[in-house]
Amino acid sequence: MTKLVAFETLKRPDTPNTYLVLPAGMMSTAHPDETSPVYGEPAEALYQRLKMLAAGKDRWTIAAHDDSEMQLEIVAATKLLKFKDDVSIRVVSAKDGAQTAEIAVYSRSRLGKYDFKANQKRVQTLLSELKGNAAATA
Repeated sequence: MTKLVAFETLKRPDTPNTYLVLPAGMMSTAHPDETSPVYGEPAEALYQRLKMLAAGKDRWTIAAHDDSEMQLEIVAATKLLKFKDDVSIRVVSAKDGAQTAEIAVYSRSRLGKYDFKANQKRVQTLLSELKGNAAATA
């Protein structure tokens, strides 16, 4: 079974082939590249929507999940060469409690030193898709 990433104690490599988004209040040993947007729905609803979105994406496989922690571990294959990259996602309630949520996302390449911003694009596309689909599920 794939081990869940511990965002609080995350150690990123020195190579530029990772991308990290963290909620504004999440304490972590790693410095994020971006702060999570706040989604206008409860964490559980966002997590369920995220699971459906991940399961429906081409070249994405959910390798592990923990529903109680609202965390997914995903293997994403690149389009052209089918390299396997890892994506860890955890949904957390935002500061206002049950009405809004944020996500922590860590995307990283298994091979190579440079990813030509593939991880950044993957994460930013996911964030945009979640924002764009929010109205449809509200």
